[in-house]
Amino acid sequence: MSVTLAELLKLPSLSNATVLAGQNSLSKSVFSINVLECTAVTHVRERLLSNIAFLGGELVITAFSDVKDDVEAQCINIRRLAEVGEIGIILYYVGILVPKVDPRLIETANQLDFALICMPENRFDLRYSEVISEVMEAIVKDQMTDAHFQTEIIERMSRLPVYQRNINSALQMISDRIKATLVLTDIAGHVLNSIFWPRTLSFQVESIVNLLDDSLQIVLDGQTFYVSNLTLTGTSGPRLVLYLLRQTAPLRKDEISQAAEVIQVALNLWSSNHGYSALPELVRAILQDEPLKMKRIATAFQVDVESIDSMWVVTPCGVQQPDDRLQRFTLSLIRDELSHLCNTIVGDIYGQNVVAMTDSPADKGEMRTLAEYFSLKLEQAGIPATVSICLNLESTAVFRTSYLLIEEAIATARTIYPAAQIFTLQMMQFAADCQRLLEKGEEAAQMHMEVISGLRHDPACIRASLLETLTIYLLDAENNLEKAADRLFLHKNTIKYRLQRVTERLGFSIGSLPETLQLYRAVALHRILLTRYDT
Repeated sequence: MSVTLAELLKLPSLSNATVLAGQNSLSKSVFSINVLECTAVTHVRERLLSNIAFLGGELVITAFSDVKDDVEAQCINIRRLAEVGEIGIILYYVGILVPKVDPRLIETANQLDFALICMPENRFDLRYSEVISEVMEAIVKDQMTDAHFQTEIIERMSRLPVYQRNINSALQMISDRIKATLVLTDIAGHVLNSIFWPRTLSFQVESIVNLLDDSLQIVLDGQTFYVSNLTLTGTSGPRLVLYLLRQTAPLRKDEISQAAEVIQVALNLWSSNHGYSALPELVRAILQDEPLKMKRIATAFQVDVESIDSMWVVTPCGVQQPDDRLQRFTLSLIRDELSHLCNTIVGDIYGQNVVAMTDSPADKGEMRTLAEYFSLKLEQAGIPATVSICLNLESTAVFRTSYLLIEEAIATARTIYPAAQIFTLQMMQFAADCQRLLEKGEEAAQMHMEVISGLRHDPACIRASLLETLTIYLLDAENNLEKAADRLFLHKNTIKYRLQRVTERLGFSIGSLPETLQLYRAVALHRILLTRYDT
């Protein structure tokens, strides 16, 4: 059993709240409630959110106090929370802080099946604590009534985004449920994962593992912990050892067995090779944000993780089911080609993609040249794929966010740059920005396309409109007249003449800043919309 959102809305503190969007989510189970007030779209906010372990099934309370007049920022917050599996938002102080709930916010929440719940408007006497206390009381009461949690956690895991379905997430959910610190090691005692309860607790896990095997109690920094442990043996992968430490009281046998069952299922479904000291697993550890595992593998293979600052992601084109044979060939090929420039290369097959992480030469231009050569080799081998290269990545956390950005934006990037075989991180970020702008609605996009409004219906050109010429010149030809002429099968002087006419219509020269930045975005949006209409 678990408490649904519909049941919580019957609580006295929520009985006068209004569900504005996401009615289909009312049957979803709620496992926790949180408060989020850092909602302004800034670097600090992104860093904060990336370090919060959102594990789905959670309600979020907010007043959007720092973005009260910024509807787009409010929509971005809803999209971000929906991405990590949160159920909905309870919005406070509407009419006081946020003037009103904008229809765009409701539309965004409905598109994502995300609950948008509005507390009574124009009320200064509302308190977060009333809802928090009643919701948590209902959840705790349900958990005490039903001590079986393994099915609930596995269900929550299955609803998480793919990149969060890992052992670390399973351990965090178990830790939250049984209020215990969990340590997972391989049979040799190497620490693979550790989750502290409470999260502020901290000690060197590696230094005490040898003390945990035969101890029923252990004293750390003056605090007594009750210790339990058991060995996990799966159908595949090596044997692992799970240690559970709790301060308040020893764990019950059923809590230990359920924790083991959840981890066993997670291992079999989402991390069958967990615990193998294989160098390719370093890629998976970085992308799944498993720092202890990453550190252990890097140490075992003497990999200087600090030197790795580049990532290559090879994404197949139009493939529903990846071909294992082609993926292995691609991985082998990328290792061979990169070995000419890079001292450190770690690569693996990750979902549909092939991912390689490397150090890079001082001249980053060599990486671009190598990417072009590698793309040609893929084409010659009959492998339809695009290559995304990310340079100057400062930390393993940035590798993960960059990979997620590529997954999010690759389809839009291919629409904007249909002739491109190589994409940069900047191209992906631009594609993602265009994608989010279009999510606001076509009307909002048209505002950003006003700069090209005078070019959309020009009958003067026989083979191509001024707008098409401009679009190809900026997006496909990299501001190169000869490349644009080749693409349009025209003489270079014809392209030059047309661009002069474009300049006359626009009132500024192509290439002048910041005007051309707006122009570049406008033709990209035009191409995306044109592609949508064609399909």
